[in-house]
Amino acid sequence: MCKTLSLPMKKTRDHQLPVPAAKLLGKNIATLRKVSSLTQQQLAAALGVEVETISRFENGRLNTSLDQVDALATFFNVPVWTLFAPVDQKTNFPDPILITKMRTLSPKHKTTLQDLILVYYHAHRSSSKAG
Repeated sequence: MCKTLSLPMKKTRDHQLPVPAAKLLGKNIATLRKVSSLTQQQLAAALGVEVETISRFENGRLNTSLDQVDALATFFNVPVWTLFAPVDQKTNFPDPILITKMRTLSPKHKTTLQDLILVYYHAHRSSSKAG
């Protein structure tokens, strides 16, 4: 990591360089698309762009406008920053896919899920204290 900018680094033979934002964006778009069980064609159709555009995004070969980034974040129902965050920086935050799925639940099912999580948490916490 670059301490002053907190950018992820990639190693070259002689030194480290920041990973370009386009590469991070592309990797995260591909991950979100795959986790959502979408093809590039389906994502392109949903966003009103060509399939080649999605391919170039995912490969980090196409810089995009903030409007397109916002459209992607809105489509995947994730905060914009997660599209640029390396995986290791996202681990301290709730999984955006999990949150997206939870948002689609009815209020009753959300309450049930919260109750299940609390039961699991308390059971796990007490078992980890015993060991």
